[in-house]
Amino acid sequence: MLYDPPAAVIAPAGRIDRSLRAEARRTAFLFQDGVMLASAVRALDAFGLLDGAPYGKGDLPDSGYLRALWRGLAAAGWIDPAPSPAWTERGRNALRNRSRYVAGGRFLARFDDNAPDSWARPWDGPAEAAFAEALDTHETWRRTADPDAPGTVHLDAPLALPAILTLHGTGRLHRPGGDFARLFRLLGWLGPDGAWTPRGRAGLDFAGHCGLIGSYLPMLSRLEPLLRGELLVVPGDGEWHCQRRINVEASSAAHRRYFTDADPVIREIFRRRPRPAFIADTGCGDGSWLAHLHGMLGDGIRYVGIDVSPVALDRARAVLEAAGVPDPLLLPGDVTDPDALARLLTRHGLAIEDGLHIRSFIDHDRTYAGGDPASGAPGRSSGAYVSPDGAPLSPAQIESDLVRHLRRWAPHVREHGLVVLEAHSVAPRLARRHPGALHSVALDTYHALSHQYLVEHSAFLHCCRLAGLEPVGHLERRYPSGRPFVAVSLNHLVPARPFPRHEPAERRDTWQPEPGTDLADGRKLHDLLFTGGDLTRPRGWCAGATGIVVRHVLEAVESRIGQVRPGDAVRVLDYGAGTGLASIELIKACAERDVPGRLAERGASLELHLVDIPGSWFAQGFALLRDLSWTRFHALRGADGRFRPLLDVTAGRQVDAVLANMVFHLLDDKAMRKAVPSIAGVLRPGGVLAFSAPDLAAPAADSLLFHDANRLMRRYWLAALDDERPEALSPVLREAAASVRGVSRSSAQRRADRRILPRPRHGDAVAAELAPYFAGAVERRTYEILAEECLMAALVPANQREYLAEISDPVLREEVIRHLLLDRVLPELMDGPAGTAHGLNLEWKIGRFTRTAPSTHAVE
Repeated sequence: MLYDPPAAVIAPAGRIDRSLRAEARRTAFLFQDGVMLASAVRALDAFGLLDGAPYGKGDLPDSGYLRALWRGLAAAGWIDPAPSPAWTERGRNALRNRSRYVAGGRFLARFDDNAPDSWARPWDGPAEAAFAEALDTHETWRRTADPDAPGTVHLDAPLALPAILTLHGTGRLHRPGGDFARLFRLLGWLGPDGAWTPRGRAGLDFAGHCGLIGSYLPMLSRLEPLLRGELLVVPGDGEWHCQRRINVEASSAAHRRYFTDADPVIREIFRRRPRPAFIADTGCGDGSWLAHLHGMLGDGIRYVGIDVSPVALDRARAVLEAAGVPDPLLLPGDVTDPDALARLLTRHGLAIEDGLHIRSFIDHDRTYAGGDPASGAPGRSSGAYVSPDGAPLSPAQIESDLVRHLRRWAPHVREHGLVVLEAHSVAPRLARRHPGALHSVALDTYHALSHQYLVEHSAFLHCCRLAGLEPVGHLERRYPSGRPFVAVSLNHLVPARPFPRHEPAERRDTWQPEPGTDLADGRKLHDLLFTGGDLTRPRGWCAGATGIVVRHVLEAVESRIGQVRPGDAVRVLDYGAGTGLASIELIKACAERDVPGRLAERGASLELHLVDIPGSWFAQGFALLRDLSWTRFHALRGADGRFRPLLDVTAGRQVDAVLANMVFHLLDDKAMRKAVPSIAGVLRPGGVLAFSAPDLAAPAADSLLFHDANRLMRRYWLAALDDERPEALSPVLREAAASVRGVSRSSAQRRADRRILPRPRHGDAVAAELAPYFAGAVERRTYEILAEECLMAALVPANQREYLAEISDPVLREEVIRHLLLDRVLPELMDGPAGTAHGLNLEWKIGRFTRTAPSTHAVE
């Protein structure tokens, strides 16, 4: 729907170059933004609101509709909201073409018909004449414009988008003539001979997506009365604001990629016992997802489509019948009211809790009912929101309503959970940095105007948790996977369940912490990894990458289950386990799949070996996991202080998988050269090594490494120590610098360098170390780390003692860290290309490698 969508089915045959496809994707996004901007400028110009400071309202009521338009201009980078609202240089340049935007908006306002066949009819004479006249003017202006500049593509859009939609609807898209052909030649899509150019073929590959914003032209054509308060958008009430047929068709084309990506989630759910009795797609649209699932799962279950739109249900019936789905059940229903759906399903002999409930891009389209102010929703989203009466709503109100909405669903999905594809708003401060990489200018605005409630990704997950629904970490997908924003997410949400525990008859560890070991340091690290220390709530900054590692290990475990014999043990080793983050997530995943039970049925068992250097962190892991019979704790360092080969640690028994979560970036070249053969030696041939590392170079331009904030903090601190004008320092830095006189600078620097490598190792170097023993690959993913979590990481006692060893007073040291991070480091980094809405875009390297060469001296 938003990022890297699949090809539309109307594209002509032929292979498309990757770079041309990327260019076409950018053009499709800018087309949609351009339609929104032209419509917004037309409306705001009509009320004289573009001549003064932005965010004015003149004689208009302060409605949510007006706020949505201003936010759209801010997302386009035309407005700088802080410190006081002002037009940016980009905005001033755009408004030099105000008359062109207004003219484009007026032409678009002709397409105000929401009839199902409105785009299947040729244009009348006045429309054709208006198009020819507008094209004449645009052709003249475009001769001196940069054809690839976002503003140029924006102004192409009011002509290109309705042309594409009407040619597609009338079956003429691949053979345009007259002024349509003239437009496509101007865009470089048609050659002088009338044949489609490679650029044109790539553009048509995304033509179906024009229907996303095109379906809202009936609403955009009426912006003036909407802003005056003379109209209200009431979704479902005649849908005057939307042409539902092309909306359903465009959504289906845009969502296919996500349906395919959800296949592993669905397969895992159907692998469990008991299986769902049916699949219900609420907000099913044209039924494409159900048809896709029928192709994967077959006839063994019932397929149920639910939608509030009769147009969608009619289309779904035809799609499902064509796909050979036997006896599909299609029902009118609203995602806002699961209790009513439960009663409706009961009348058809189905219990709502017996089914797997799925939905794609529908939760934001719920009816606003109001939320509980005490829900705890933080109100972090940046969207503009409109109440049913047109008044503005705050982000906190919307997030509270989302919590209440999800709580209504939670009791009905306690057996199989919810599979949810959802779109997310993107803060204007981020959207403006990435024109053409997403179409938030359009998407966020037309959703707001039509009373739909997109929230940002981190806020969505937080609301899910407040509602008692937890995402299954190893199944989550985010789109895009490497940018400072998330536009779409895929999650399996399940009711929060207690962490599995059962006291073993006796521990089988080779190491346990000494009685009275101080766990303060370990608890601080644990709180950095789990919200409130709750084992069911891993923090987002580390949950996603850890989930991928867990998924790779689960695949190795699953492959072994079918091969085990009575008496066998399936073994996993957590290398550098720390406080147990990866082991905890693996244990939860194994419990969900009933891995121990399935092994027990075969007379086999599961063992999870946790290995690390003894200390407060590892002792905290033991305190958390000692009540699980699967776990075995081992010291990586022997009594003589030397590191032990892993095969010695496991008493010569090889393991089926090794996970190394957040470890390899801590090892310098020498340590890594020792670690790799040790890991290879303990793995069976064909065994899997899965790892994640958030501090391996080199990050992309719009991401940072985990310790980059700390490295910058230390540079600021060293600059303060070297400053020859102490009176110029802030009071806390002046006091701290004065306190370290006589302390060995070189000794403190060595401690800091041991804690955090001053120059991070490169991901390629790690892959090269693994190559003699393993085959595999490293992928790059990014996840947001909140500003408050960056501070928490720096304040973990062991981190701050070692990294700012010059400051011996712990109170003063913490004051220095807070000052440098909050006042200097984080503002600087968040204003850069890696800044997110509430923190930083953290880059991870995630690897999956298979043991190739056999090893010797192992005890089976």
